[in-house]
Amino acid sequence: MILVCEGLAELEFAKVIRDAYLPRNCGTSLKAQNAFGGGGKKALFVARQLKSQSEFDSYAILIDTDEHWTDSERTEARSAEIIVVENTPCLEATLLRIDQKRSSSNTSTNKDLFLEEYGNPAHFDGVIRRNFGREKLDRARANVSELDALLCLIGR
Repeated sequence: MILVCEGLAELEFAKVIRDAYLPRNCGTSLKAQNAFGGGGKKALFVARQLKSQSEFDSYAILIDTDEHWTDSERTEARSAEIIVVENTPCLEATLLRIDQKRSSSNTSTNKDLFLEEYGNPAHFDGVIRRNFGREKLDRARANVSELDALLCLIGR
């Protein structure tokens, strides 16, 4: 499976999920790729390009819903058979909910709350890995739909 991530924080989260749930030789592989900004629309564009150039069993995108993502893109993703995992409004909100912390419907507020809680932005190398291990993810799965969708996506 190829998972195109909207940005660096989503890429880091995808790698944490891969490493926690997909040990070598388990029969499933997850290749996470960064769309390097541009929101969900750009991630969808990159996923469509990759789908036309390579042969993986499935293609998905991990995006935020706060910018560059509309019903039109959702429809486009469905028609292209690209699975969408949406963080509403952003990955930081999802991560805060995973850790049972207060989150907001405002992206800027969530980024500030995340920074206060973990000392660095989510895209800083190692921040997600240090704070979101498998045990915490397992506990949160039933209450955080975005996490559950991502784990279902990889067959876990």
